[in-house]
Amino acid sequence: MEDDAYREGGPLLPRQLTYILAAVLIATLGCMAYMELATDAAMPGWTIPVSAVVFAMVIAFAWVARLDVEVSDAGIEMRHLFRTVSFPRDEILDKRVGDLDQIKNFATWNLKGVKHRLYSRVGEEGGVAVKLKGKRVAVISSADPEAMFARVPLEIREDE
Repeated sequence: MEDDAYREGGPLLPRQLTYILAAVLIATLGCMAYMELATDAAMPGWTIPVSAVVFAMVIAFAWVARLDVEVSDAGIEMRHLFRTVSFPRDEILDKRVGDLDQIKNFATWNLKGVKHRLYSRVGEEGGVAVKLKGKRVAVISSADPEAMFARVPLEIREDE
């Protein structure tokens, strides 16, 4: 029943912010070049080419960085930045939904010594937190947290 899977994806940084970031970095590079050529700035000759390369890498990273989430009966699979993370159904013990700042506070789960991971996109305020085996908690931001929460499977316990 893969047709019932919940899928969501998008860039980590909204495209408008990526455009603003690119414009600011290009303007900074232009100001550096102007200062070097029009004034007698005591800037080493290597700063402009190195800055151009670093700025290009930052812009490319902002353009390709994504968070893609797929929730199915088998579990949760995510592509965050450049790696794939999966949480099989048999590892998911509990789940919560709500605003990210509220569900990141795990006080009601009474967890000590737990490793917390946040998988978030800029601008999203809601999400789903899942408690996993091995003292781990993952919080995943979502544009539609209620729909994602409804699809997150829990571990099948034999005593039920």
